Amino acid sequence: MRMGNINSGKRTYHVCEGFFKTWNSNRAYILGFTCADGNLYGRSLSWELTNKYRSNLELLNNFNNVMGSNYLIYRRDFSYRLRISNRTILKDINALGIVPNKKKILVFPRVKCNYLRHFLRGFLDGDGWIVNRVRGNESKEICVGFSNGSLNFMNVLIEKLRTNLSIDSFNLRCRKKMTKAGKVSKTYQLEFYAENANKILEFLYGGLSKNDLFLRRKYAKYLESKKFFEETKKTKMFGRKWIEIEDFYGKSMKRLLEESLVKDNIISKDIADKFGVSLSTIYRWLDKSNVRGFEKRGSVEWSKKILFSKEMVKNG
Repeated sequence: MRMGNINSGKRTYHVCEGFFKTWNSNRAYILGFTCADGNLYGRSLSWELTNKYRSNLELLNNFNNVMGSNYLIYRRDFSYRLRISNRTILKDINALGIVPNKKKILVFPRVKCNYLRHFLRGFLDGDGWIVNRVRGNESKEICVGFSNGSLNFMNVLIEKLRTNLSIDSFNLRCRKKMTKAGKVSKTYQLEFYAENANKILEFLYGGLSKNDLFLRRKYAKYLESKKFFEETKKTKMFGRKWIEIEDFYGKSMKRLLEESLVKDNIISKDIADKFGVSLSTIYRWLDKSNVRGFEKRGSVEWSKKILFSKEMVKNG
C-alpha cells in the first residue's frame, strides 16, 4: 500500500540533494537514526520500521518533510518503508560512513560537537531503549540503553559519553544469538541507570525546539523518566511522605510550605499537624527546601530548633 499524495500519471520524485552536505540538527538526527535503523540497498537509502506504532509513520513523514522529499512511504504487511533513490544523497551519506551491510563494520561518523546530541538522539530512537520500572518496594527506576553490532562504533560512543557528559562507569556487554542460518550473531549493548541515565536523557531530549526531530513514543518515555527521577531524588532527600502530600494537594511541597507560612500565617506546629508529620520533620523540610532562612543543618541554631521541636512534641 502506497501512502502519500499520488498524482495521476507518472510521478516525478525529488529530494533536496544537498541535505547531507551541511550540518544541522535534522541532518545529525537522520544520520544517527540511519546508523541504527537504516540501510543502503543498491541505489536506495532505506528506512523500514514496524507498523505497530503510528509514531513510526509520523517520523518517516517528518524525514520526507525536512529532506524536501516527496518519495512515497509504503505500508507493507508488518512495516512502513521509505526509500530514497538519489545519486547525490547516496554518495554523501556513504561518505559519512553509511555503507551496505554496515551492521558489524559501522564506523562512528565525525559529528560536530554541537550536533552530537541530535545524532545520539537519532541513534537511540532507532536502536535503543528507555525503560521506566516501579519495583516491588514502590521505588522507581529509569534505564537507558544503546545497542549495535559494531564494537568499534560502541567503543567510540563510550568515549563521546565520557567526554561530553562526564560519565565514567560503563558496562559494555556482548550478546550472542544463533541466526536461522546457524551462525552466531553478536550485538554490543550499553545500559545506564539512575543519575547517568538522567544525564543522557536530558542531553538528548531536554530543551528541544519545535523544529527538532524525535520519535514521539521515545520522547513520552523521556518525560516519564524525568518525572521518575525527580520523584526519586525528592524521596531520598525528604522521604516518601513528602511525595504523598504533593500528590494529595496537587502542588509542590515547597509551595505548600510557603503558603502555610506566609499566606495562611500558620505556625510550624500547626503545619506539622496539617500534614500529619512530626514538628522536627517540618523543621527539616523547611531547612532543606530553603523556605525559611535557617542556619546550616547541624549548626547550633538548627540544633536548638530541633530540640525545641522535640520538647514541644514531648509536652504535647
